[in-house]
Amino acid sequence: MIRASFTKKNTLMALLILTIFCLTAGNSNAEELESNPVPIHLNLKEAVKLSPETSGDLERVAIEEKHSSYESNPGAGTPASTRNKGDWKSMGTWESDAVIFDTSIDNIMFNLWWVEDLNDEDYDAALDLQWTIFVDGSQVYQFTDEDSNRECDEDQGASRDDPCEYVATPNNALSTTLTAGQKLSIEVEMKAFQAIYIYYDNFSRDSGMKIVTNGVIFGNTGISGNSIYFEFVESWPTNSQNAVDGNFITILIDGIEIDNNLQPSGYPKVSEGGSYEINGTQIKSERITWLNEDEYAKLDQSIISFSYSRKDTSTTTPVLINVADRLASSVSTSEDEGVLGLPGFEFVIVISALVLTSFIRRKV
Repeated sequence: MIRASFTKKNTLMALLILTIFCLTAGNSNAEELESNPVPIHLNLKEAVKLSPETSGDLERVAIEEKHSSYESNPGAGTPASTRNKGDWKSMGTWESDAVIFDTSIDNIMFNLWWVEDLNDEDYDAALDLQWTIFVDGSQVYQFTDEDSNRECDEDQGASRDDPCEYVATPNNALSTTLTAGQKLSIEVEMKAFQAIYIYYDNFSRDSGMKIVTNGVIFGNTGISGNSIYFEFVESWPTNSQNAVDGNFITILIDGIEIDNNLQPSGYPKVSEGGSYEINGTQIKSERITWLNEDEYAKLDQSIISFSYSRKDTSTTTPVLINVADRLASSVSTSEDEGVLGLPGFEFVIVISALVLTSFIRRKV
């Protein structure tokens, strides 16, 4: 009889230990994410960097640069006032950080904010542009856009404070994939009959290149009391605080878009999120948490509006994510999640096992 009791006790203990192990091991595995390409904009940045990040400082002044390629009196016997556009003049090559995971690029579109030198009234610019894309320094694509009628001066109501936006979608679109560790770069060249000014690297002068890519992948959402969070993984790391400060990433609750600047102190909160598996590699996500003070709000019906830049840009519209579609099956009530999303769950299981063991021992 005693031997039978010990056998039952050992069997029960073995089951408890196995349960604890399975729960703990299951929780430690990163969730595998499926990538669905979305449009993002890669901005020309200072220090010749290329990044989806847009400064959240809405008072930041765009970088202004002056470039020219034309040649005056290009040959013997030509009048002194004669010009030609000259050869292609490089305005710079901007390079991204290395991608963290394999990243696809499709459906490109180029844009550039520019204006003619308004002090030069002898010629119209007739601006030509050439865009060349490189992967780790090797050319993979080139788009040449020549237009004898491309102007931007007083006739178009333009000035250095109010430049024109050039936008072009090539017919022969680029389609390629960067492998983890590779860098993307873009060179912009110009030819024109007069000097031009170009502008980039602030939220309103977002010169650069739009792409459709899996370079940002959306993870889980979660609700805990009156807070709600959203996670995402980036191939090109950015400072997510900029997107929060600029109201580029926002939340709509009961159909009303919440102004991040009107959130309670400390919110929206940017922090490290959970781990996700992409191509066999575990990658930490970014988490943004909002606080909702309306106890009657239907948080599970909220919508995340995701963008790296202003919502009314002509290049890239925000991506809308339904919170309910990505709501985690178990939601933590604190930042430190335990098994099944419950903090301290492993501790509870262990204590329960000890109590049950003590009970069985007393019974025997």
